Amino acid sequence: MWKLINTIAVGGLENIGFDSGDRLVVLSSQGIGIFDCLTGERIFRDRESSWEDFDPVSATVPGMDVLSGSLIRVCGLDEPDFLHKETTDGWMLECIGPVPDDAPFEKYLVHKIFLTHKEGQYRELVDKDGPCELRAYGFSPTGNTLVVALSCDLTIWSRVH
Repeated sequence: MWKLINTIAVGGLENIGFDSGDRLVVLSSQGIGIFDCLTGERIFRDRESSWEDFDPVSATVPGMDVLSGSLIRVCGLDEPDFLHKETTDGWMLECIGPVPDDAPFEKYLVHKIFLTHKEGQYRELVDKDGPCELRAYGFSPTGNTLVVALSCDLTIWSRVH
């Protein structure tokens, strides 16, 4: 099963990208952060960086700290969302919207992101936008974590082992 690990406020979140595992690079107007999506912890933060090494042609940024020597492809505000929407064992993310929000805010339209399984016996709302704009969402390359990145926060889910 899946468990909500953490929701982190990230002012001005613009782009995200996974390494080859479950670590996520977050580019924001506040700098660069790296998160371990299995634990939900931020493991690196550079507030001074305006991510000057971002390559808009390849949509990549060089890895820092624990990701030094790697190149991370990112998506969100600057590039279309390419993150995996399905795992090899049948878990899927589905974005529905814009649809009316839940009461008492039904006059506002939102995008809702659901976690489902191909066998159809499971469906759970993992996040929705609203006052914050949806940037990207998807599974890590391992399929063990999923993230939803909005312009103001990052939500991390992981499989319960």
